[in-house]
Amino acid sequence: MKKKSKLLHVVSIIIIVFGALAVISSIFSLLMKDLMTSSYELLGMTPPATWYYIWMLILACFELAAGIIGVVYKSRKSVFITAVIYLIAIVADLIYATVTSGFSITYVISLILPILYLWGVYQSE
Repeated sequence: MKKKSKLLHVVSIIIIVFGALAVISSIFSLLMKDLMTSSYELLGMTPPATWYYIWMLILACFELAAGIIGVVYKSRKSVFITAVIYLIAIVADLIYATVTSGFSITYVISLILPILYLWGVYQSE
């Protein structure tokens, strides 16, 4: 019998909401890349490359998919694999952000949802 934990269900819904917002903002960032570049230059910062905007969109789409897979919960194995890939993608993004702009303690906050998602998978049967 498949039984998902309440933690997995709640975290998956939160991830769906944040994932949808991230997809929308990533699309707008890609569409307004010139405006974003001029804003970075006005602030005296180096603007990110185009591939980073594409990476943000891919990560946002995967975040949305991870939330949907967590809510549907067809099998524990598929949700676990999704959770691990989601966590690895977030860690890779944190490493890139740390290398390009330096470490900030607020980066650790972005690890909360993937870890709770993984913990919810662990609690599920």
